[in-house]
Amino acid sequence: MALPPQPDGWSRLLIESKFGMGRDFRALDPTTEEQLYYVDGKVNVRPVAEIQGSDGAILFTVKGQVLAIPKRMAIADAQGQQVAELKAKSFSLVKNRMTLAFADESTWVLEGSFIEKNYAVSDEGAPIIQITQKWMTIRDRYTIDVAPGIDQGMALALMWAVDRWVERD
Repeated sequence: MALPPQPDGWSRLLIESKFGMGRDFRALDPTTEEQLYYVDGKVNVRPVAEIQGSDGAILFTVKGQVLAIPKRMAIADAQGQQVAELKAKSFSLVKNRMTLAFADESTWVLEGSFIEKNYAVSDEGAPIIQITQKWMTIRDRYTIDVAPGIDQGMALALMWAVDRWVERD
């Protein structure tokens, strides 16, 4: 199955999901399939993951409170400081919009089909991240396109948080 076209100037990662309780992901170079990032999902009562660079250094940590009201997923930087929190409207049966609120009070808006892993992220109306699922093998594989200037590690943290959110909804 052909991949969707990559927006001009954006970087692309091929995401390979591993089935399992922790929901680990490998982020690969789409041309060489070299591993660029690893998302290490932990088996825990609350969803937890570490986003690691190619050298194994932790870039971001995601911790969720999915049984809380309202449900939320916090993203912390390598020093453990919370930098963002994923939120959605409480008590909504169909989730097609979420927000990522940053510590500096800026926000990203996520819209699309989270269940189908086909959604976009925008910052003040400008698209900055696009997630598109493509089933290619027994493992699910899909692409994440990231606009210039956007941290790929943050994009992966957000993607994992959405994935776990939807899985627990």
